[in-house]
Amino acid sequence: MGFLIIIALLALSSAMLFVTFRRLRRRHASRAWWLVFCGLAIVGVALGYWLAFHFEYQVSSHMRFFSFPIPVDFFHFEDGQWVDFPTPLAFGYPAMFTNIVAVTAFAVLPVFVASLFSHRQEITV
Repeated sequence: MGFLIIIALLALSSAMLFVTFRRLRRRHASRAWWLVFCGLAIVGVALGYWLAFHFEYQVSSHMRFFSFPIPVDFFHFEDGQWVDFPTPLAFGYPAMFTNIVAVTAFAVLPVFVASLFSHRQEITV
């Protein structure tokens, strides 16, 4: 089940990045659009890396997760200690890569939305 979530999120995120890139290229976007796209992509990759490899968050008083948006390690508080429940490496590394791609796609999303509204204004004018 976990691999299905990884594959679905990776496919959706990759498609979002590809569609945004293709939309800017087909519209012969100005240099400003490309700078914003590349800047947000770089920020997305950096933030995605940090969220995938360094971010840990507590979801309850007895449970913590590591990595975001797909957690790859779980910690449960038992007998005064945090007990680690890691996922298998065959699941963890693809999940971390998917986390980076997903955060990057989310960071670039404003460029896609702005290009949609920019295109609609050109049609109505």
